[in-house]
Amino acid sequence: MKTRTRSVVAIAAVAVVGVPMTVTATTAAWNTAEWVHGEVGTSTLDCADGTGFASVASGRFLSGSLLGLDLDPLADLEQMVLALDGAGDVTVSPSNAIDLGSAPPESYVYANPFDVTALSAINVDLTGFTVGLPGAALGAVNQYARVTADGSVAGASGLVNDSGAVLVSDTTPPASLPARARVGLSGILPAVTGIADANLEVGAVAASSQVDGCALLRDQLWGETAPASAVVRDYGIAGLGLQLDAPVVQSLVSTTTTAVNTLGGVVGQLTGPGGLIGSSIGAGVDAGLPGILTTRVGGNVSITGLDLLGSVATLLNTPLTDGVVTIDLQAGTIDVDLDALLPSLNNAAPNTEIVLNDAVLNPIVDRAGVLLDNWSSQIVAALTAELREATVTVALEAVVAAPGIGILPGLNVLTADIGFVGPLGALLDGTAVLTIGANAVGTGAAVDALLTALGLPNVSQLLSTVRQLGSSLVSTLANTLTTTITGALTTLGGTLATAVTAVITALGSVVDALPSVVSLMVNVQPDQPNAPPDATFTAASGESTAEYKVAALRLGLADGLGGIAVATFATASAGPVTAP
Repeated sequence: MKTRTRSVVAIAAVAVVGVPMTVTATTAAWNTAEWVHGEVGTSTLDCADGTGFASVASGRFLSGSLLGLDLDPLADLEQMVLALDGAGDVTVSPSNAIDLGSAPPESYVYANPFDVTALSAINVDLTGFTVGLPGAALGAVNQYARVTADGSVAGASGLVNDSGAVLVSDTTPPASLPARARVGLSGILPAVTGIADANLEVGAVAASSQVDGCALLRDQLWGETAPASAVVRDYGIAGLGLQLDAPVVQSLVSTTTTAVNTLGGVVGQLTGPGGLIGSSIGAGVDAGLPGILTTRVGGNVSITGLDLLGSVATLLNTPLTDGVVTIDLQAGTIDVDLDALLPSLNNAAPNTEIVLNDAVLNPIVDRAGVLLDNWSSQIVAALTAELREATVTVALEAVVAAPGIGILPGLNVLTADIGFVGPLGALLDGTAVLTIGANAVGTGAAVDALLTALGLPNVSQLLSTVRQLGSSLVSTLANTLTTTITGALTTLGGTLATAVTAVITALGSVVDALPSVVSLMVNVQPDQPNAPPDATFTAASGESTAEYKVAALRLGLADGLGGIAVATFATASAGPVTAP
């Protein structure tokens, strides 16, 4: 027996290398009968202790073409291929593949982790796949092949263990999965205002193919039906997602901040003796007294305990999600868990096309709309609550004066100290209680003489009137403040609605374009019905079995100009196996 290796020229990147795990023995059970048939060159076909079978197995993580670049030459350099001839000589490609515990001359097992750095030039990011994971020390881009002298062969790729078993399913815990790979879509999607980049995210994928070549050859050459276990193909896909880099989302933060600052300016107009609260109180005192009297207001009105931006900080910093659509305002991204909207990606029949249509994609826009509408409502509600809880302190002095008449000069008639300390919400609701202390100014006789000359009530009567103005002043304040605050909040809500509409419009444009530029197929098996035309395999011939391939995911991308790019993730191949 000779072991041959085929050298390859390294791409300008270093291959990922990991420490192989303990080799697990195969669980396949082979029949022990020895078969004899005249058409077989060796005249015997011993499946219990047979030797002399020639076979091929391979694992290829990525093949196809993207952005006009044929990936197959690159993938050919990186794939794992084992070829065993009838004389027992094995060819290992590439030559630097990791031996996982070969036992010559009976069996050979090798792995060659895919070099993800070689894909950076074509906008494919697989860096997260290189991390060692529980049960998969070589990461999620492993490429595996096993050949044996008795005709049993296996190929695997993706997130597989060192025995070629698939470690991906719908129920795989997140801690056992790597970060998702990303395939750039910007080159094929139409330009959309507010969207800077778009990526299809591919979760961990894996495929394996195991063949009992001896059993298949008995079936093929002599009609002895092979058991179902003679060909076992498996695949797994951890998930698919869509990620958008969306400055239009990030602008929601700046738009909200500007709108909140504008609202703060409106609140600022309520304070001070000449602010809206002070002037409303002055006008209310005027309205409660005979029109010829005048009121001058001094003192101060302040609002404390108010942090408008702080009240919405959590809403601006916490991603919005319903478990399917996630909107990160700070990062300016929209993430969609596509597999939550699609039919199951796993356990599908061979060559199942995953259809992207309105029924699948429209809920993305609907969900985002609900998230953002709820968010904008929460912003307004948080600001409203913050305003209502702010403390208003009123410490005003209203001076009521009468004009002069004839030889009688104008005089200050009375002063009223008007006070309040409490939440702004009480003023808005009209439930606040103002304190009013009124006192006469100067000599009562002189003031009364002037008031009599003017045909007005005397000081005592005016003092009584002023002291009873509390409820009317509160009512006036409630109407004025409600109009002002509600108007400002309504304006803010309208500003947010406009910004949200821009996000939904941008997202809708991307979603509308997806069906025309992206196609998906899972469990791709070239020898089965409905296989894509570019999926090829080696058919059975003479004393050789067919090649049994399976790929976890086939991604098709159309550029709108008639160009089609196809990338196939996680392909496993076992066979052909040739009789001795």
